[in-house]
Amino acid sequence: MIEVELKIAISNVNEIRRRASLLGKYKGKQRKVDDYYTLESLDRYPKKSLRVRKLNRAHQINFKHEWKYEKGVHAKKEVEFNVSDINGFLALIKDFGYKKWARKEKITELYEIAKNLHIEINNVHGLGWFVEVEYLAKPNEIEVARKRVLLAIKSLGLAKKKPVKEGYTKMLWNKGLVK
Repeated sequence: MIEVELKIAISNVNEIRRRASLLGKYKGKQRKVDDYYTLESLDRYPKKSLRVRKLNRAHQINFKHEWKYEKGVHAKKEVEFNVSDINGFLALIKDFGYKKWARKEKITELYEIAKNLHIEINNVHGLGWFVEVEYLAKPNEIEVARKRVLLAIKSLGLAKKKPVKEGYTKMLWNKGLVK
């Protein structure tokens, strides 16, 4: 799948919650703890890494490849799968030379607009509040997805706000909060 998303830093969380509830159905709140691993040297920000997310009792492995960035909207090829034996998986990647370089914790409030279109209101530890609108698209749906993401951002009253291009880990790195 291709993750098509736009992220904006916010301060008016309650207003965004109100508008999100008008656009989509509230699906609940989750605490997401993400550990990042890379094969690269840690003397600079790693360009490639994989994420291990602990979500309740499950563990998800995720990695993304930047495809396109246009008008504030990212399109990234995303691969994600669950692992039943996290200790075995971590031993395997350690044996291959991966090293843990970052941890990110966030509380996510999720709203579903449509099957593949969601609003996340995220409180990221060390960074603050953000809203993300995300559409999981097939490769032939990217332009439609981009338009739907931008329309949702407009409906949230955020069309004039500057999108955040950097990922959370890059922002944490730049603030000296990882390593």
